[in-house]
Parts: sequence; C-alpha cells; structure tokens
Amino acid sequence: MSRFLRRAASRVLGRPFSGLFLASASPPAAGHVGLVRARPGLGRMLTPEALLLDATHALGAAELRDLPHTGRANRELHDVITPADLARAEARGDAKAATVHRLLIVLLDVEDGLFDDALPVLARLAGESYSPRLCYAAICDLIGRTDEADRCLACFPEDQRPRQQISFQMGIVSVTLGGIQVAKVAGSEGRVASAALQIINESVTKMSAFQIIVAAMLKRARGGRGGTWRRSTAMTELECSARSSRSSPAAAAPTPRASQALLSAVVLRAPPLSGERVRARLRATERELARAVRKREDPAAVADLRLLVAFLATRDGRFHDALERYVEMERADPSDPRPHYLAHIVCQFDGRPEESDKWLATYNRLATGSSVDEQAALIALTDELVVALALGGSLLAFDAERYPVEVGKVVGAAASRVDVALVSALRDKKMSMVERLEIKAVRALLHAGVWSLLKKLKSNDGGNGSTTSTE
Repeated sequence: MSRFLRRAASRVLGRPFSGLFLASASPPAAGHVGLVRARPGLGRMLTPEALLLDATHALGAAELRDLPHTGRANRELHDVITPADLARAEARGDAKAATVHRLLIVLLDVEDGLFDDALPVLARLAGESYSPRLCYAAICDLIGRTDEADRCLACFPEDQRPRQQISFQMGIVSVTLGGIQVAKVAGSEGRVASAALQIINESVTKMSAFQIIVAAMLKRARGGRGGTWRRSTAMTELECSARSSRSSPAAAAPTPRASQALLSAVVLRAPPLSGERVRARLRATERELARAVRKREDPAAVADLRLLVAFLATRDGRFHDALERYVEMERADPSDPRPHYLAHIVCQFDGRPEESDKWLATYNRLATGSSVDEQAALIALTDELVVALALGGSLLAFDAERYPVEVGKVVGAAASRVDVALVSALRDKKMSMVERLEIKAVRALLHAGVWSLLKKLKSNDGGNGSTTSTE
C-alpha cells in the first residue's frame, strides 16, 4: 500500500469532489502547487505529498469530529489553555498533574517543529519524571542521539519494556509530526511505523472503517504485527488529566495523529505542512512577493504570489492576514473573480457571514463567462484552501451539529484529494491484480463513508446539504 500511495502522491492534484467522484474522468488542476512551480526561486515549497497528508488529516478529523491542535488551535493550547491548567495544578499542589501539563506544553513545541526550544526543556523534565524521560528518549532515539536515548532508558528495568510504553510512542509521533527528517537516521522509519501502529491498535475502537482497513493494509505493507498492547500508567495518567481539562492536547483523539505520523514518515515520506515549516515558507513567499512588487513584475505573477501568501497564512491559522492578501488582489485587479470567492470562503469559515455573503455576491457578478479551465482552477484552489482553513484552526470546520455546511465542504474537499491519489495509483500499469483490487476496495469504502457522512450532515442542515462547488 505504501508503494502505491508514493506513486500516487506524485500525481495527486486533480479534479476535486463535486456531486460524484469525478477524479478519474477529469484533467488535473494545478492548485497552489502549480503557483509554486511557476516561481523557480521558491523551490519545493509546496508538494503534492504535503497536501495529500493535509487532506487525510482533515478527513480523519471530520470523521471523528476531532479538532486538530494545529494552526491557531495549537497556539491557543500552548499559550493560554494548558498554562492555565498548569497554574491550577500548581495552586492545588498537584505535582503529578503539573508534570503532565508541562510535558504537554513541550510536546506542542515539538509538534510545531521548535526543536531547539523544546529539547532542552524536555531534557530538564526528563530528570524529574519517567513520562518525560521516555518521551525525551524516544526523540533522541529517532534523531540519531542513540547514546543519550540509551542513557535515559538505562534506569528502566528490562521487563518494563520501556520502548513499548505509550509515553515513548508519543515522543516518536510528536517529533515525526514536528517534521524531523526520518529517512536520515537508519531504522527510524520502522520505529515510527511501530509507534504509530501501537497507538492505532490501542485506539482501534475509535477508528472509522476506512481508517481500520487502511491501517491494516499499511501493517501488511510494512510487515507489522497486530495484537493487543499493554496499556501503560503514563497513558492513563495523561487521559485522566485530559478529562479534567476540556481542551487539553491529550484530549485529542490519538488515532489521527498516529495515522498522520505513519503516512508522513512511511507512506508519503513528506513532513506535515504545519508549525515552523509553514511559517518558514510563509516568510520566504512574503519576501518573494515584496521583491516582485518592488520590481513591478507582471501583475498576474504578483497575484499568484498573493494567492500563495494567503494560502500559507490560512494554514498557519492567520485568517485575517489571508483576507488582507485577497483584498490586495481585488484592489490591483477588480475584474479577477478569484479573490472574491476565496475571501468568501475564508469569511465563511471564520464566522463572518455578512462579509462572506458580500464577497460571494461580487464573485457571482464577475464569474459570468468564466471558462471551464478557469472554473476548474478555482475549484482546486478552493478545495486546498478549505482544508487549510480546517487545519488552520477554524472552529466551524468540525462542528457537525452547528455547522453542517462547513463540515460538508471540508469532507468533500479532503475526500476528493484522497480519491485523486487512489485513482492515480490505479493508473499504474505495473500494478498486480491483487494490488489493484486492494486499491479499489479502499476507494469504494472511501466513497461509501463519505456519502454516509455527507448524508448525516445534510440531515443536520435541514435537508439543504452542501458541496464544494463554486455555485
């Protein structure tokens, strides 16, 4: 399975979800990756693999109604919620809970890619408690500091199997999500697979049917073994703490995070597009935009750079900054319908219905006469923006009870990207019949699951429903 998706990832961008799955019948649209490719100076700033990884993350989160702690949700957890939990634990003299909250804060830094900030703090915590020690050992193990990892694990009796403790697995998943280059350290890919599959095994009752079958296929592809894993006291401790804090990072379902680590390191071999990585790309694109404006480059090229900046700002949860870029585009070329529709989407997911309606009204006036190719290009940009809004921290993106229309758009956009990857894999003429049947089975299950979910969302919306079309 991993081999199939690796081949598929190189051709992932294509027709998004609209009514029926039409990925197999439609030509690909460039999307934001195409905008990057038009600027050689930006290098491989965005890749199809990274966008596919985002799509799987958004789809899994939508299925489980789980708000990912990425983008601005990560910042709120790191800067506001978890420190408040820590302060309350310290005030009541609960040392164990305080240690858990300190660990959660530093793991948020790890997942954000801030390794230079996180590792010294984690090393200090490792001297105080066994859960941080296991996390620190796991991270050292994965990044090639084997002597340090062995030193941390030396105090654990062998019969405790420290490398199979959940705290150890959490450390591996966190540093993988932080974007560590796993392929550079021999054996790291297998360690990520083992850690992720252990977490998935423990959470199997919380997984959707699609996630279960994909996980099973990944296990077979990587030679993994199933079985029941012994729950550790560390995991119980974290879960108890999570129940006392409604928004603690530990309250997030572990399965989507483990699945992302598995897909990132083993299948797609691409780091997640979040945290410090997306901010670094945003800074580089802003510099390129400033240079283009200063040199008075072709207005179309400047507009494309503004689209990129807006997309990256959205993925980092900076919706207001993204909207400003669309406003700049509209001022530079009032006849371009793209910024009107994309601004409409940002406002919709940011809870600004009146602004959203105004942007949509102007788009409808401008879009008359648009070609099929122009419409397809806008749909591709829109689907990627919807996924970015969901993972950037929109509070509407996964609340199916109150915002079924927005959740429906997330499901449609994300499922389309996954579907395109599966269709691309099926076009490989070297695939055996068994491999082809496996891909078709996953695709059929994907379709059934998405239709079922969209049907529920339509019911929540009073029968109105929604798709990701630009009508």
